[in-house]
Amino acid sequence: MYNQISAMEFDSIVPVDDLCMALGLVCQSQKRCLRHYQLLDGTNLTVNTARNEWAVNNPHDFGAATDLARKIGLVETNDFSNAMRLVETLYDERENMRYIFPKAVVSNPIWDFTETCHPKDATIGSMITRLGLTMDTVKFYSLEGSLPKVKGGGSERVIAFRCGDDAESFMAFNGRTFRQIGEPGMTVFGERRKDQVCMVYENPLDFLALMDSVNRNGVYPVMARRYHIILNGKVGLHKACEYLKANPDFLEVRCFFPSTETGDCYFAAINDAVKGTAINRSDLYCGHGSLLSKYTPRVPESYLKWKAKQKSQMTESEERIVRQTEAKPMVDISPMLGEKKSAIIDRKEGGLKL
Repeated sequence: MYNQISAMEFDSIVPVDDLCMALGLVCQSQKRCLRHYQLLDGTNLTVNTARNEWAVNNPHDFGAATDLARKIGLVETNDFSNAMRLVETLYDERENMRYIFPKAVVSNPIWDFTETCHPKDATIGSMITRLGLTMDTVKFYSLEGSLPKVKGGGSERVIAFRCGDDAESFMAFNGRTFRQIGEPGMTVFGERRKDQVCMVYENPLDFLALMDSVNRNGVYPVMARRYHIILNGKVGLHKACEYLKANPDFLEVRCFFPSTETGDCYFAAINDAVKGTAINRSDLYCGHGSLLSKYTPRVPESYLKWKAKQKSQMTESEERIVRQTEAKPMVDISPMLGEKKSAIIDRKEGGLKL
């Protein structure tokens, strides 16, 4: 447990964008350093990550992280300890987050996927935002729906991407695992054009991460004209190889796989299908296991330094308490009564004699 945290200290530790995520706000879109959120009352809020400030236009208001905490009623005094605990939950989640998600072994039948719509659920939006993605990108490429939970009763909301040959199968994601709905297969986005570049990805999240990045940096129109294939596993890999063999009119085939054993195997298969002309873009991963991991926000250095200082102070305090409460040895300083006596053993009759 730490002491009271002042407004100045909180602003020096916590970025405004991280406070928005900790509050569960949904990031709708991003252009360069401007991230656009929506408050619970529907008010649009813009965060300038370069300046570490936020603003709303109606009514006109702006400020730092502490001003936002006060605006939404999270803090009423000058103690931001409760707000820090909320942010720490977000940072604990980041430190333990898996950026390479497994695929469930058992698939779901198509009729299990119900209540489909464009993504709008607040829980889904918060999950997407914490992964570093924006809702505008996710809405454009996916649907939202309900699936029965793998364990226990009830259902859960997921985002899903169409795949396979029948347009009724999906690859779903619930924030922890991928789940197959219907028959497995590859996912494709884009329309076939003349002299087109084909881009191949391992999973939908890597595709979304790259699309979000190019949209954020203003080069999305170029990327939108390209053809995109998402493998979704070994079945999708086989179908992608067959498709590329049957369509030699692509200008280039660029592969976006990590430098792992699986990624190397995927690239080798695609490269063989296009007669050794595939382009390996694993350099974009920069040592990360996925493109999602590359673009997902990290725990800020300011917080890590503050946390280390807090632990050091707590350790020193505990050691001080131990030293103060350590029991001192009891020393008997009472004087001896009477004269000094000596005891001897009688060797003949036995016993002690004084």
